[in-house]
Amino acid sequence: MPKVLINPKSSDIETGNAFVQTVELRENGVLLGRAIWAAPSDLSQGVAQIVDLTVPDDRRRNGFGGQLILAVVEQAQIYFKSRGAKLRRLWFSVEQKSQVNARAFLMKHNFHHTASISELLIKQDALIYTRAFD
Repeated sequence: MPKVLINPKSSDIETGNAFVQTVELRENGVLLGRAIWAAPSDLSQGVAQIVDLTVPDDRRRNGFGGQLILAVVEQAQIYFKSRGAKLRRLWFSVEQKSQVNARAFLMKHNFHHTASISELLIKQDALIYTRAFD
């Protein structure tokens, strides 16, 4: 059974600073996937970002990415709630052309394409996918 490892714990961080947390999924010491998410110092907007979500190629299509999304959502909600705020939106940026599978994965997990940023990346747009909690 895969184990979720959290670093740092939400309770270990002082209020008032930006927060970055790594969520790993491991089984018998083997990395099955990793997600990094961040919250700004001002939580009043209720927005957090998934900075990175990676599952090794040989571990994909086993549900590990979905488990990471669930763990990130849970951790973000705990973090916001413990600081008197509410998580309203979680967003993630993917590359338009080279991350087609990631786009399908996000849609499967209730994220929706909400914006495109042109001229940020070379030869493709950055797409913003957002999941709402209100």
